[in-house]
Amino acid sequence: MSAIAFMVNSVHINNMEKEKLFLIEVRNKTRVTDVFGYMIKKDIMETGIQEIEEVLTSSLYRLKGVCCHRELIRIAEEILIDAVAQDYFLDNSGIRKRGAGYNVIDVFYKEGVTDTVAETVMTAVKDAGIKNLFSASTGKRYYLKGRLNRQDIETICMKVLVNPLIQNYSVVKDNNA
Repeated sequence: MSAIAFMVNSVHINNMEKEKLFLIEVRNKTRVTDVFGYMIKKDIMETGIQEIEEVLTSSLYRLKGVCCHRELIRIAEEILIDAVAQDYFLDNSGIRKRGAGYNVIDVFYKEGVTDTVAETVMTAVKDAGIKNLFSASTGKRYYLKGRLNRQDIETICMKVLVNPLIQNYSVVKDNNA
């Protein structure tokens, strides 16, 4: 596990503590088949992009609040993962551990779109006694392996991975860059 949680943004709260945005990635352990990734690969191939070799998926949780590292680990281990089948990563360490050769795309709901999974996470966090977490949002991370150019990645995002009416996406790692 990463020893430092990923801080995306911070603002002052009560002039003493800082509100931060943290990222937790949850994905299947290497011995567990990624069935969702397999289905996405088939959908990509149906668009005519045959260069796709593998698709792996993860769930992303963006948490905003005043949290210590120990609380993030507790949230991941007690609320977000199935310890038998899944691993978690704090910050973007999951990208480094996945290895080279993958394009990485993150997809999140747009601001204002109801995110029922995030609401459930917030309820569970509060029930666990963690009081300084103020909001959560959920998304998906897609690891795409293959000889894909930027146009292929754009096509995959717009035709398979993203509903542009309710979701935004970002290419976190582009092997063409």
